[in-house]
Amino acid sequence: MINPLSLLVLPVLVWATPPHLITPTPVPGPPYPCTVGDNRPCPTSWTCTPTEVSTPGNPWHGECISIWTPPPVIPCTVGHDEPCLPSSSCTPTMVSTSGLPWLGQCIEKPPSPVPCTVGDDAPCLPSSTCTPTAVPTPDEPWLGQCIRKPTPVTTITPQVTPYIPCTMWSSSQCPDYWTCSPTVVSTHGLPWLGRCTTAYTPRPVYECTMYTGTPCPSGMTCSPTMMSTSGIPWYGQCWTTYSYPANVPCTVGINTPCLPSGTCTPTETCMSGTPCGGECFTPSPTPTSTICTVGDDSPCSPGSTCTPTMTCTTGLPCGGACIGTPTPEPTPIRCSKWKKCPWGMKCIHGICRRHW
Repeated sequence: MINPLSLLVLPVLVWATPPHLITPTPVPGPPYPCTVGDNRPCPTSWTCTPTEVSTPGNPWHGECISIWTPPPVIPCTVGHDEPCLPSSSCTPTMVSTSGLPWLGQCIEKPPSPVPCTVGDDAPCLPSSTCTPTAVPTPDEPWLGQCIRKPTPVTTITPQVTPYIPCTMWSSSQCPDYWTCSPTVVSTHGLPWLGRCTTAYTPRPVYECTMYTGTPCPSGMTCSPTMMSTSGIPWYGQCWTTYSYPANVPCTVGINTPCLPSGTCTPTETCMSGTPCGGECFTPSPTPTSTICTVGDDSPCSPGSTCTPTMTCTTGLPCGGACIGTPTPEPTPIRCSKWKKCPWGMKCIHGICRRHW
């Protein structure tokens, strides 16, 4: 049983406690610690997200994180904006059908244009300017609308490669990652002069599709990079024939100035123990097959025809290559003891054959 005197003493104790000694209960602020699966410590529409790897038998700790909630979808009928917010209008989400309601959703309207007077950008945002929307009339304001300014185009000044003279086999005269390339033909007993050049930068790769008219840059053509398959686009790359400058000087045994397929060929009498000058020589490339479509011999040269290089499917283009048409063998001339062979031929086993 509760003693009535204790109820009288309790208010006295509370009143007697100084206010600065009363410690308020702290309200936790973000981040809010929590246990995964228990969102009670989190504010409304927040969820407990783990901040550590779960361990069997121990609580899985985390923090309350706000989850973005997409705006609600408000259905409506086109022409009736009553369910929509003032900044939205009913936009159709289906094709209209005669006799049935034209349904849609409330979608925010685009911002209305801001009218202005050309030359006065005061009503416009800092990123906009007053652009005319009407023909100017004398003695009347030139009306327009605030339109976003175009992004300025940054002009890139091309860097000019400096001309740095050097002497072959003395790369220390060139900057880092540069090399000395010859500019004159070597002469025995004289310095071999050149200039410092940078490493070669490969050209960009242009993708294309065979026989679809995909435009390649000028001087380039679409060449296949994969085997053709019926019913699947035949992809390739735009390639060009690189014309290597003639008379490129080099030293025999060192093919650095030459193309990967070239070699340094001597142009002077070589002497043992002395560098021997030469020029880069590239052998003529092996002719490649001309790509074509079976039935269309227009890409082929006279005397060749488009021969399939894949299994053809009826109704689909079939890829092939131009191959020379073999010369047909002459029709054999039959002979017998009553039918003689032409002059210069002899009847052997009933067939006229050339007799030398």
